[in-house]
Amino acid sequence: MEIWYEKPAGKWEEALPIGNGRLGAMVSGKTDSEIIWLNEDSIWSGKPLNRINPDAKKYLGKIRTLLRKGKIGEAERLSLMALSGTPNSERSYETAGELFINFDNAGKTTSYRRGLDLDSGIAYSEYEAAGTVYKREMLSSYKDQVMALHMTAEGKEKLGFSMRLGRCHNNTDEVWAQGNRLGFYCDGGEGISFAVVSQIETDGSVERIGEHLVIEGAYEATIYLAIETSFRNEDYKTAAAERLEKAAAKGWKDIRKDHLEDFESFMKRVRLELGEEKDIPTDKRLAALRKGKSDPSLFALYFQYGRYLLLSSSRGESLPANLQGIWNNSLTPPWDSKFTININTEMNYWMAETGNLSECHLPYFEFLKRVCENGRKTALEMYGCRGSVAHHNSDIYADTAPQDHYIPASFWVMGEAWLSTHIWQHYLYTEDKEFLSEYFEVLQASVDFFKDFLIEGEDGCLVTSPSVSPENTYIMKDGTRGCMCEGPAMDVEILLELFDGYEGACRALGKDESLIEEVQKIRDRLPKLGIGKHGQLMEWAKDYDEQEPGHRHISHLYGVYPGHCISAKKTPELMKASEVTLKRRLSHGGGHTGWSRAWITCLWTQFGNGEKVYENLKALLCEGTFDNLMDNHPYGPGAVFQIDGNFGTAAAMIEMLVSWAEGELKLLPALPKEFGTGFVDGIRLPGNKTLRMRWDKGKVTECEVF
Repeated sequence: MEIWYEKPAGKWEEALPIGNGRLGAMVSGKTDSEIIWLNEDSIWSGKPLNRINPDAKKYLGKIRTLLRKGKIGEAERLSLMALSGTPNSERSYETAGELFINFDNAGKTTSYRRGLDLDSGIAYSEYEAAGTVYKREMLSSYKDQVMALHMTAEGKEKLGFSMRLGRCHNNTDEVWAQGNRLGFYCDGGEGISFAVVSQIETDGSVERIGEHLVIEGAYEATIYLAIETSFRNEDYKTAAAERLEKAAAKGWKDIRKDHLEDFESFMKRVRLELGEEKDIPTDKRLAALRKGKSDPSLFALYFQYGRYLLLSSSRGESLPANLQGIWNNSLTPPWDSKFTININTEMNYWMAETGNLSECHLPYFEFLKRVCENGRKTALEMYGCRGSVAHHNSDIYADTAPQDHYIPASFWVMGEAWLSTHIWQHYLYTEDKEFLSEYFEVLQASVDFFKDFLIEGEDGCLVTSPSVSPENTYIMKDGTRGCMCEGPAMDVEILLELFDGYEGACRALGKDESLIEEVQKIRDRLPKLGIGKHGQLMEWAKDYDEQEPGHRHISHLYGVYPGHCISAKKTPELMKASEVTLKRRLSHGGGHTGWSRAWITCLWTQFGNGEKVYENLKALLCEGTFDNLMDNHPYGPGAVFQIDGNFGTAAAMIEMLVSWAEGELKLLPALPKEFGTGFVDGIRLPGNKTLRMRWDKGKVTECEVF
């Protein structure tokens, strides 16, 4: 499958992404002055800090008392001072820099085409000028841990160009050019330092002029790029130089061959066919879809693009995919491009198992280990609790203290608990007991925290306090507006999911029955989910009105998806109330961000409503997608890229084809009529099984589970 265009990218949001998990680039494909934006996932601002507020434990009791008495404003004002991290913000992900190439053959071109082959992970461009065909291919090699750009000229003319490296207009410390190499270094001091280096191999001439390399008279040229950081290697400069040496010695052909073998082994695991393939530029297909034209195969392309982005931004020893995966062209990206763990990071991995990319889940779990380690200190020093806790954000240092002075989100203690629920999900699909044993202590630490943190509510139930329902605001009967509360529905649902996974892990690993009994006693005392005056699932412990009925978060529907505590079979009344909740949100303008609409689409699959599934899939592509198929997130007067919408939508498309709940396999549970005929192969099921299925007119005609 291929994304392609008849013109170069005019801006970053139109460029095409490549990545190997750690190293990424956005490729423009310009014919005159090419710019390629570079990324390495461990380039972040600042040094690690202990941000735990030293006064948190001292004032925790008072904050809880104020909440219990309904003095919400006082509790929130005190929390801003006593619970907020010091300093209040974590570190931010940063761009590595840019590769600039100025071509001598600039001028009139014909037969232009640029694209991204999803199976191979290669971005390309080709065009004709002055009787010469110019071709480029760029990849990010997982095996060799370098990026490589290969260029050729076939015809009357030869390749001629100059090249240089930069970073957001001189945000470097040392820029150099020597022989056939260019590079720069950035000294992060006590933080993260790094090197960006390149080497060119060509059959033409190479001349150094200032910070440029000038290449002339070439039929072929390959630029190798290496980026290394002090986060992973103290001697990052030497490490980068050695990467280049090995890559140049191996050569483009062998690097490309090994890359193809590796990348295709993941991407070709899954096939999805929806209608006939179309050899039409992707931007034109999107434009036609917006005008009402039918194009089922465009949705299949979008699905595979989601898998492509995960494979390219989460592999091996990489960090997990952040808010932008790994692709970012700024030193100050929106929301710092961190790990937002009140849905966004988790959503990035909803389709890791079902989409047959289980290995891509592993960087998430390695990160979770570090979160757990830091969270033990946060739990003890902030709350006087055993176990481990994280709030709604984290960064490269796996920070676990509250982030920002933002009451609707900051003082929420469920971040690590939600992250930890993925441990049991990974086991259900892989049946990897070694993995489960390795991560059992993370589950244990999260459970242990709530053994101590939960307090008795007014009705005798055990509740979280303080907490919030991310990132919403309620209105009390007297008109008081507040965010902080006790025992919101989402907290209860996450705890049920956490305890389910913990109990399952205990049984699978043969742990002492007393561990299960202890958790079951806590579970029995959790608040029951309620139904409010509109017939909706209550978001808070009391039937409050919402300040923003169309809020982007639908936190209390976690139990429907990705959680499992609410279902038509097990809790039909709560399931009905959940559907009322979803309809109310949408009737007030909900779903206006990519990730939110993706979550909404996942929810409609659980309600078996194929019509609504298609309506939201189409809205996401028509309204929430850049022409390069990256998720388009509203931000100020414009929009920015945020990757969770891509990942969440891919998860939703799997859920519309197959669901597995309470041990029951359902085929085509929410298939839109627009996708009435199709084929899928490679979707993963619990129990380490795989599904192959064909359907026609909405009915399964062939099915195999193996």
